[in-house]
Amino acid sequence: MTVRRLYGLLLTALLFFAACSKEETPEPSKLAEHTMLLYMPGRSLLYYFEQNIDGIERAVASGAARNGRILVCYQPESHEQATLLEIAYDARQQKAVRKELKTYEPFRAETTASVRELFTDVQRFAPADSYGLTIGSHGMGWVPNATASLAGRAEQPRPGALVTRATRGIGDKGHMLDITQLAEALESLPHRFCYLIFDDCFMANIETLYDLRYAVDRIIASPCEIMGAGFPYDRIIPRLFASDGPDLPRACWEFWNFYQNDWETIADNAQSGCISLTVTSELDALAAAAAEIHAGPTREYDADALQSYENMSPHLFYDLNDYIRAICADDNRYARFREQLDRTFPEACRLHTPSFYSAYNYGRMIEIKSAAYSGVTTSEPSQRYTDLHKETAWYKVTHAVP
Repeated sequence: MTVRRLYGLLLTALLFFAACSKEETPEPSKLAEHTMLLYMPGRSLLYYFEQNIDGIERAVASGAARNGRILVCYQPESHEQATLLEIAYDARQQKAVRKELKTYEPFRAETTASVRELFTDVQRFAPADSYGLTIGSHGMGWVPNATASLAGRAEQPRPGALVTRATRGIGDKGHMLDITQLAEALESLPHRFCYLIFDDCFMANIETLYDLRYAVDRIIASPCEIMGAGFPYDRIIPRLFASDGPDLPRACWEFWNFYQNDWETIADNAQSGCISLTVTSELDALAAAAAEIHAGPTREYDADALQSYENMSPHLFYDLNDYIRAICADDNRYARFREQLDRTFPEACRLHTPSFYSAYNYGRMIEIKSAAYSGVTTSEPSQRYTDLHKETAWYKVTHAVP
C-alpha cells in the first residue's frame, strides 16, 4: 500500500468519525464573564420552546448578554436526539444568530449520563468565570416519574385547559428525569452552576429544593403551575447578565411583573405568576428548625384550610409556612422557624399574582391568601403518595427517620 493510499484511508476515516459526532471543535477563547445554558428536554412544549429561543434572540440582539455566552439545548427532531446551540450576536449581519455546536445522538433525557454529558460540555464549549442553568420543561416537584402508573383523573389536565408545564419528573412522558438524578448529575460536574432556574411547574417544593441543596447556590422556581409560555426571556436575560453578576432578585421581579401586567400579550395565557428564590446554603438550618417543631408540641389542623397550589383532589402541594404554622403549638419554635424561612427564601423575592391558574380537574384560577404565601410548598399534608413522601430526604431529616 502506497503512502498516498494510506493517507487517503486515514483522511476518510477521520472525516467519517467527524461526521458521526456532528460536533464543532471548541475554539480557544478567553473566559466569558458568564455562560448560561437553557436546557429544554422533551417535545410536547416545542412550540413554546421556539418562542423562548426567539425571546433570547431579541435579548442578544439588543446587547443584553454583554460579555457572556448563551447556550440552548433542545430536541427539535426527536426524543432520541438533542441539539446544542449558541445564540450569539453577529456584527456583520447585525442580528442574533444560532450556531450549532453539537448534536447528541442518541440522547436520553431520562438518564443521568446524557444530562451529565450535556452539562459538562457547557464548560468545554463556553468557558466562563461563572455558569448558570435554566431548565424549561414539564415538572411535578419531588414526585418520581415512576408514579405515573398510579395517577388518577385528578392528576390529568382537563381537556381543553390552557397549557401549563406540569407532569412527573422533568421532561416528556417516557423520557422524564427525577430530581435525585438531576442532583446526581449536577454534583458530579467539574464546574458548578451558581444558580438554577426552573421554568417548570411545582419546583419551588421543599422536598425538591432540599435534594438540590448541595448542587447549586441559588434556585428560582414556582410553587404552582407555570403557563406554557414560560419565562419572558427577553426580560430575564438582561438581569442574568448584569454588569455586577446575575441579578436573581430582579429576575424574579421580571417574571412576576410580566404575568401581573403583561400576560395578555401572549395568546392562551393567564394572569398567573408565582415565584421565589431559594438560598440553598440555608436549607439545612431550615430542616433543623422544622425538625424542632415536629419533635415538640403539635396540634391538629384542617388541611382544607391551608393554602394549596393546584386543583387536584386531593391536593398534592400545600404552602410550607402555612402548614408549619398550623401544626406548631410552640410560639417560640415557630418564630425560630419563620426567621430561618425568611433567610432561606428572601421575602423580596417571594412574589405572586392575586391568583394562579391550574389545569387540573376543572381548570380555573385559584386565589392566593397573601398572608399564607411563602413561595414554597410541601406535600406532607397530602393524602397522595404518603408512603413515597416518607422516603424523601426532607421528611427523614425533619422527622428523625434513620
